[in-house]
Order: sequence, then structure tokens, then C-alpha cells
Amino acid sequence: MLTGDKLETAENIGRSCNLILPNFEVFRITEKIHEEVEQKLKEVKAKSDEFFEKQVPKALLVEG
Repeated sequence: MLTGDKLETAENIGRSCNLILPNFEVFRITEKIHEEVEQKLKEVKAKSDEFFEKQVPKALLVEG
């Protein structure tokens, strides 16, 4: 889902539409500087891999 809303509003919309369920692990990227975004994406990927093995559903929210 793509919105032009603020991150919090987008998450609320996702939850109200059941695109993001209560048991989801939600990753948020709010960084603006390229290097910081790149680092955060690496962290999210590592955590996502862990949750994948445990079959935990995930959502990724990107501000920008």
C-alpha cells in the first residue's frame, strides 16, 4: 500500500484495513540521509530474516 500520509497515519490506515494485523512485526524507516537509510535497511533485513525463520508476519513502513 502506498499513501502520501505521515508514517503514523499510514500505519493506522494499514491497521484499519487489516493490511497490518496485531501480530505483525512492524519495521519503520524514517531516516532521510542516504547512508542512514542504507544502514537501517540492512538492520531491517537482518531482523526480517530472523522473523522469517519464526514465521512471524512483517510489515515495512517507509517515510519519505
